[in-house]
Amino acid sequence: MLLVRILAKWRIIAAGIGVFKVLLMVLIPPIPPPAGDIFNWAGLAAFDLGSLSSGHFPSVSATGIYGFMGLVLVPFYWFWTQLPIEHLPIKDIGYLYYTSTPAVLLSLLLNVPTFLADIATGILVSKLVRQLTKSSSKSRLAFLAWFGNPFNIFWINLYGGMDVIPASVFVLAVLLGGERKWFRCGLCASVAAVLRVFPLFSFPFFLMAVRTEKIRGHVRLFSGFLVPLVLGLVILYATGAGTLAAIAAIPLRQYWLMDFLGWSLTNQYVRLTLVLVALQFLISIRFWRRPILLHLVTASLLALFVGSYAYGSVGHHFLWVSPLLTVCVALNPGESWIFIFTFLTASLYPPIFGAPAIPPLLGTFVGGAFYAAKTTYLLELNLRNIVPREIIESLKVWSSRLTMRTIQE
Repeated sequence: MLLVRILAKWRIIAAGIGVFKVLLMVLIPPIPPPAGDIFNWAGLAAFDLGSLSSGHFPSVSATGIYGFMGLVLVPFYWFWTQLPIEHLPIKDIGYLYYTSTPAVLLSLLLNVPTFLADIATGILVSKLVRQLTKSSSKSRLAFLAWFGNPFNIFWINLYGGMDVIPASVFVLAVLLGGERKWFRCGLCASVAAVLRVFPLFSFPFFLMAVRTEKIRGHVRLFSGFLVPLVLGLVILYATGAGTLAAIAAIPLRQYWLMDFLGWSLTNQYVRLTLVLVALQFLISIRFWRRPILLHLVTASLLALFVGSYAYGSVGHHFLWVSPLLTVCVALNPGESWIFIFTFLTASLYPPIFGAPAIPPLLGTFVGGAFYAAKTTYLLELNLRNIVPREIIESLKVWSSRLTMRTIQE
């Protein structure tokens, strides 16, 4: 009954949440580094704008894999430079954050693209649920579950997590894939990957969704995916932003990416991210019944972030999974306890609210609980989509082969 009343007034509730977010942006600007991320992106936008003003494209040696994301923020940073105020160097703004009008205005402007992407993601999530269920009530529930999620509010509006921008493009890719518009689906997935690297690991799962169609679907998806990637490389090379060797070396210069992928095995953790993603891919190919694209990409991202505990299990990177989990819960309300538990533990660990650090034992417990929640949902997705008959047949084949080998020996 309560849910029915909420959905009946969903526009009023959504408008109220929107007003709250705007007030949050104005009254409590995003957290400055090192706890927040907003001025790290401001520094990148400043560098990109300086390069473009000098007549050349930003060098990949300086921007790494973040260059194109910085370009998205350049117009907002440029507008800040045109305001009739003192324009302090970015490196000084963090120290004068709460007493500096230029810093507050800059953070407010850089919050505009994330605020718009936040609304766009809510609309896309709603449309995706409507596409899958034909239910207006479930689509409204999905919008409110995304837009009013405290986890999203914190990481987008207070932390300054820019991941919501490419994540919204990624959700659009899933929506277009559900409509079998494969070229545009691949195009959006690639744009999201150009802005942030994570969608690259989900692309094979997009291909699985096309496997029951004619070869034309694969060609369209591949063509759309390659266009932004090839275009980006051509722009970098043609403008002198980086040689082919420099472009190829971009991932190797990103220490966090190598650590994220389990490359740095000297680290105190041994991460098997790529192995887990590959295993999920093989399981999906071999055992899943014909799945919808939503479940495929959700499983791929969960496998990615379950396997990379230090960088993927906490923080704003989980914004990539948040809209897809929102859709999954709208489709299966009985799973809401996992949804709530996951975001609750994600919000508590690590402590970044500026409050005293929580006891180490409690912090370990909360972090482990978040890890367990994601793993639980990944297992749940697999169990929901696996065809039991396929597993039984595979076990029979393996048992038969083992028996024959034993007899031969």
